[in-house]
Amino acid sequence: MPKLLPKNPLNFAKKQLGHGVNALSRLQKTASVAGLSALRVAKGDKMDAQLLREAFEQMGVTYIKLGQFIASTPSIFPREYVLAFQGCLDQTTPVPFAKIRQVLIDELETDSRGLGDIFSYIDPVPLASASIAQVHKAVLADGRQVALKVQKPDVDTIMHTDLSVLHGAFWALEKVVPNLKAASLAPIVDEMRARMLAETDFLAESAHIDKFLAHLKQVGNDKVTAPTVHHALSTKKVLVMDLLMGKSLIDESLIWDGTAGRDSKQIMSDVLDTWFLSLMMTGEFHADLHAGNLMLLNDGRIAFLDFGLMGQIAPSSLQACFGLVQSLQINDYRGMAQAMVAIGMTHRADKIDIDRLADDLQKILGKITPNAYGQPPKPVQIGAEGNDGLNAMMLEMVEIGKRHGIHFPRDFALLVKQLLYFDRFMVTLAPDMELFEGERLSLVKE
Repeated sequence: MPKLLPKNPLNFAKKQLGHGVNALSRLQKTASVAGLSALRVAKGDKMDAQLLREAFEQMGVTYIKLGQFIASTPSIFPREYVLAFQGCLDQTTPVPFAKIRQVLIDELETDSRGLGDIFSYIDPVPLASASIAQVHKAVLADGRQVALKVQKPDVDTIMHTDLSVLHGAFWALEKVVPNLKAASLAPIVDEMRARMLAETDFLAESAHIDKFLAHLKQVGNDKVTAPTVHHALSTKKVLVMDLLMGKSLIDESLIWDGTAGRDSKQIMSDVLDTWFLSLMMTGEFHADLHAGNLMLLNDGRIAFLDFGLMGQIAPSSLQACFGLVQSLQINDYRGMAQAMVAIGMTHRADKIDIDRLADDLQKILGKITPNAYGQPPKPVQIGAEGNDGLNAMMLEMVEIGKRHGIHFPRDFALLVKQLLYFDRFMVTLAPDMELFEGERLSLVKE
């Protein structure tokens, strides 16, 4: 909702002055961490990917997001850096509630409306905390329960300040990683800037939620939902949504034996059918749909949560991505090779030797695939630790593709890793189920 006037002009002026001070403080912290890292190198530590990750985590939000960008873009960054940043987790210590409350005041209060007119209660203990925001449970003045996703103080100032010096950071990276000299860095910086700033715009996230809910209504899907956004109370820094009650699909207290209507195979099928059809019809996909972002509601519906990370992929590459995952499932290396060429953004597809590419895939992936797909069912894990085999396969495919002149689309890694994650997720919830079957198989073949 657009703000009218600052409630307190003096406080507003102080806040604007504070932005300048915070930017200077941010530059000083960045320089301090960089200096300490340089001192470690001078004392004998190797300037490698692990040291860089440690420095990024110390510098906070922007560099954590940069690390995640590196981890999800194996087509650009060297293997050792992609691997090192796979464990760059976006989990941080919550900021004091007083600071969160101040953000709410700045964003929602006007001359005619105070925070107490909007909320009757806000739980000071957050439900979750990440680098950009934390989530609190609250009750509106009319008694409705909501979830507040509130951007942490000064995140926008920090990110803009950090992004302004990224060119300098890339200059340093070029010295450490000579392979980056051959890359065109300007588009990379632009891509990172766009992705990072998009995550600080909660109005953009609310638009993704609205689009998903509109899709569900259009196709008559009443088995799946997402939290409804309260647009009149949401801004770029505050996202107010209905509070959904239920349990994560990995909650150990859930009984997956068909009792109470909890049929794990049917639930998994509903999740996959919804995700696939949404992708085919809207052109975008939820790119972080791990089990922690899926909730079984008390009324039996499935909720998709957290639409902060979305991907897009051209229809011309979509079918080939599906074909690649199908080939991976059955160790069809020639099928993998053909799919990679179809996905790849290259003008020399007719010059690529499919048989040689297939041989290279078999030599490398043949050592990895059994570990990823041949193990007995085991509990699914959230995060990088549970995806080591899948990440290894993705990295190897990208590396092999590079050697054969194949360059992948921007969100290729996000899409294929999400598909592979579904495949692993099914091992726990529906081991006798196929990723591509029934309606999903029909969609893929269209």
